[in-house]
Amino acid sequence: MLDMVIASFLKIWHIIPIIIGIILFRKLLNSKDKKRRIKISEEHEKQGLSLQSRVGKKYEDLGYEISYDKEQGLDVYCFKANKILLIKCNNANESKSILAEDIKDFINDAKNYIKTNDLDDKEVEFRYAIVYPAVLHKSAMKILSNDSYNCKYIVV
Repeated sequence: MLDMVIASFLKIWHIIPIIIGIILFRKLLNSKDKKRRIKISEEHEKQGLSLQSRVGKKYEDLGYEISYDKEQGLDVYCFKANKILLIKCNNANESKSILAEDIKDFINDAKNYIKTNDLDDKEVEFRYAIVYPAVLHKSAMKILSNDSYNCKYIVV
């Protein structure tokens, strides 16, 4: 039995450094991408373009009417025909810093806004704007990938 394991290992030993190399290369690329996105975000901030204003500009270009307001934990409101987007912007830069609780708080704030303003649930969608995907913790990704929450994330 041990001879079989050793024989098998001797046939594939040269693949192990290749796998390790691929993993390290991916980590390097992710690190560079993170640094690039942080740098871009900082440049936008220096130019006076906050994440909220960039999100608003993006949806304005898509034909939405935009309203900015920090009321009820929401940052940007987008209106177009029979569709309303309630958007929360989070400019976090630390990896895995946005947790499920943050997303749930936003969803609760958005639902309270819907109730307060007598809006139709079917016309409203939630968006969570972030700088790059790595800031989302696995628990947050789980919520955002669940369609029953009616919430998606956008990278700006």
